[in-house]
Amino acid sequence: MKWGGAAFLDLQRMPSRGSMVFQPLQISNYQYAILGSDYSFTQVYYWDTEKAKFVKFQELNIQAPRSFTHVSIDKRNFLFASSFKGTTLIYKHVIVDLSA
Repeated sequence: MKWGGAAFLDLQRMPSRGSMVFQPLQISNYQYAILGSDYSFTQVYYWDTEKAKFVKFQELNIQAPRSFTHVSIDKRNFLFASSFKGTTLIYKHVIVDLSA
């Protein structure tokens, strides 16, 4: 949603059936939105500046996710994903330059 001066306007919709957590997250210059669900894979979206919206980026297999946290250690970035039914998972944020 975005503010239209007098009311909020619908900007984008994301499928969220069964979702228990929706977490915006910034890692370096990258903006993400993570949608965690008990019934399907966790969806990671990134902000596409050209399209001016969040675009589906990756699926993560996390059992009953409840929260996502960015942790930066020694110039490396990690995503911690806590689970209600399983173990906490830690993902490393990696950028691959495919422009060459």
